[in-house]
Amino acid sequence: MSRYTQGMQQFNTPVMNKKGQRVLVILCAVLLAAALVLSAVVVRTAVFKSNTDKQLSQRMMNCVSDAIAEVNRMSSVINSGTATRLGIVRQYVYAMDQYNQISIALHGRSGALAPQEAFDALYNDIQQFETLTQTATSSTLDARTLLLTHLTNLQLVLDAQK
Repeated sequence: MSRYTQGMQQFNTPVMNKKGQRVLVILCAVLLAAALVLSAVVVRTAVFKSNTDKQLSQRMMNCVSDAIAEVNRMSSVINSGTATRLGIVRQYVYAMDQYNQISIALHGRSGALAPQEAFDALYNDIQQFETLTQTATSSTLDARTLLLTHLTNLQLVLDAQK
């Protein structure tokens, strides 16, 4: 044999025995399976997040539309149904505020569906309207118009996010 052939034989020796190769194949298979499972979990999480965002947004849109409808049913004069309708509007605003808080809890401050100032303005409008209703000394047209304006602005903000 020549020197060249002897040198080649040194490099042909297996680096790993059969047992080591099996362990390596099993380890690769386990890592591949783990990567597939992790990918499936990430995809399901993304789909869940997207569905959650859509649900919260749609529920807020429903609430703001229903609140606007209730305010439109109110008259500018105080009557027996005014306090009831105002209570229903307050419930819708509270529900929207809660949906917004849930979205913030899930996604952080950037996940807000509407600015907190919008809800503060709506709560102030409702409080002012309620004060006028209790005193029954003046027309509620201005308070009703302001409440309707803020609800409509909130609806525009939510529409812009679609």
